Amino acid sequence: MNKNNINFQVHRTKEGTIFEIVSALLVLMSLALSVILFFKVREAGSAMLIHTGIISFCVLLMLVLAYQPSTFNIPDNSPASLFIATVRFLRITAVLLGLMALGVTVSAYLSFSPQLVFGVFGFLFVPALCWYLAVYMKAKRKKQS
Repeated sequence: MNKNNINFQVHRTKEGTIFEIVSALLVLMSLALSVILFFKVREAGSAMLIHTGIISFCVLLMLVLAYQPSTFNIPDNSPASLFIATVRFLRITAVLLGLMALGVTVSAYLSFSPQLVFGVFGFLFVPALCWYLAVYMKAKRKKQS
């Protein structure tokens, strides 16, 4: 584990609760649609149930890690704003993964290629990643000064 010198704790906030509820709703809708697809077309439905299970685990992992700042790989003596940005990035990633799970399940249900879903996921994820990297680099430069 990373031994950060900052004593940072993540508390329950309205923002965090909203991210968690949205993530849970997206995963539950994907799961429900996967179950419907399973009863409609067994082969496609079983694959979608596995896909939804894997993505659900990833979403849960992102949300749990948001409350574990000791696991963040952040340089020592980083400002608290970097920890806050990391928590926000993990929550955004959880919502985006939930959207991707729902999109892929809908595409399987409607029998069309999920390429558009993956493209939209990338279109949304890349700016979030760039934002996080910009915040990270700014904090790193500020620490060196």
